[in-house]
Amino acid sequence: MKKVLFTVALLAGAVVASAQVSVVKEAKSMKKDPAAAAKVLEAALTNPETANDPNTWQLAGDLQKAIYDEENMKMYLPGGQADMPRMYNSLVKMFEYYLKCDDVEQAGIANGTVKKAKLRKKNAENLLKVRTNLSNGGVEAFNANDYEGAQKYFGLFVDVVDHPMFADQAAALKADTLNTLFANYAAMAAGMREPKDVASVIKYGNIGKENASEGWRALMFMAEVYGNKENGDSIKWLETIKEGAQRFPEQDFFVGNIMDYYLQRGMVDEGLAQIDQLLATNEKPYFLYVKGVLLYEKKDYEAAHAALDKVIAAGGDLVAEAYSKKGDIYFFPAQQIVEENSSLNIDDPKYNANEAKIKEAYELAKPFYEKAKELEPDNQQIWGQMLLRIYWTLNKAEYEALEKEMGY
Repeated sequence: MKKVLFTVALLAGAVVASAQVSVVKEAKSMKKDPAAAAKVLEAALTNPETANDPNTWQLAGDLQKAIYDEENMKMYLPGGQADMPRMYNSLVKMFEYYLKCDDVEQAGIANGTVKKAKLRKKNAENLLKVRTNLSNGGVEAFNANDYEGAQKYFGLFVDVVDHPMFADQAAALKADTLNTLFANYAAMAAGMREPKDVASVIKYGNIGKENASEGWRALMFMAEVYGNKENGDSIKWLETIKEGAQRFPEQDFFVGNIMDYYLQRGMVDEGLAQIDQLLATNEKPYFLYVKGVLLYEKKDYEAAHAALDKVIAAGGDLVAEAYSKKGDIYFFPAQQIVEENSSLNIDDPKYNANEAKIKEAYELAKPFYEKAKELEPDNQQIWGQMLLRIYWTLNKAEYEALEKEMGY
């Protein structure tokens, strides 16, 4: 009885396999309607009998290519309107199926069931012709805030160069600046997803950072991932920030972050060494301003003034900030004297001597804050509270006028 049942089971398996082969034949006969043929073929892509045949995947890729070509052609016909989601979906499937075809064909060569590769060359040519359109799909998805979709398109554009199908062209494909450019956008999309695809940010970021013009984007998103308080890596964060400052000194994000890092840890000399290295090749106002801040923190006020004066002379967006920082050089050291006086008796001779020092410092700080206010009247953070305190000490009428102006 067992033998009979086993024989029946074998026959049933043969019927299923035969059915899948029949499905492939049916799909081939329906090529004029590629969408319907692709639907019929779906079952054959998961059955071992047909899924291990490279010709099954070749047909699947050809059908998706036909759908893609049909929609793409509409874009060039008068009054034609392509179904863009359909077109891009078929584009991705075309890549998936042709790549799978190559995998199966190569596996067949390895195990002896296939004599030689017949499909690779044609499929590689077809994919390279349309590879750039993956980036168009990525742009459309990105603009629609579909970051998962954008990552899929941009990521596939980058990943494909590592497939054995393109081994003989891999060096040239990887050297193409478009590869590193779109790796940036893949990293960005991975970083903007919710939740973030951390592994992909790092994977594509390490490729994208090599792009001479856009690589800063990849490094910025990598830094954000490494800087995460819960599962980041502070060592990798600092390495990435330093790399960004060295590769892309024109991007203030990296310089600002590394200087904050040094300031928070009291590593002023290390920060000065870093900023001097950047200034040696590019004396931009932002670097000079950062140097002025570091020198201020070091209490080297004369040198700080000199750096800030260069910022002012250069003009630009940081002039008001530079004037404010010059005011800080006098104002904040005076606050230490104010604090000291708060613990002295008013009859103490030192109290009056300190009051004179405070007023002298405020007189020196006053014109710098007033200039900052003149340049950026809406940026009260860089002059507001300081001027109020100065006016309270030096001129009550000016204090009352400013208090009213600030809406207090």
